[in-house]
Amino acid sequence: MTITLYKNLSDKVVVDKDITKIDNDISGTLREGCSIIDPVIKFEGVFDTHLTDANYCYITEFGRYYYINNIVCVGNLFEAHMHVDVLKTYAAGIRSNSAVISRQEHAYNLYLQDGVFKTYSQPHIQVAQFPTGFSDFEFIFSVAGG
Repeated sequence: MTITLYKNLSDKVVVDKDITKIDNDISGTLREGCSIIDPVIKFEGVFDTHLTDANYCYITEFGRYYYINNIVCVGNLFEAHMHVDVLKTYAAGIRSNSAVISRQEHAYNLYLQDGVFKTYSQPHIQVAQFPTGFSDFEFIFSVAGG
């Protein structure tokens, strides 16, 4: 198992994180089962690495990026509690999707129903007589817009 340690300076809601690699990769063997979503990985004899400086990592075998939420030290054993970063892990797939966005911070589409953005409907109806009239048919002419 290979773990690359990083220092993350970005917020959790950012897809492309501002990460800086710390030290060399840590290699080892997973001795017992662990969750892929919330792994707890124990490290032994990693005093020469900067594990305690890291708050982010990539585990090659899992193919995912993780937040390091907590590091517990018991003697010469370090236990890192992690949680998967879904945005960074699947950033390429997220960027390749196309979608209709109904709500965004600055841009919005008034044609999509949105309970947060208020619009007012005040119809203006005007009836006009045609000067020559109609012989056999009646027509309704309607214009929408502003």
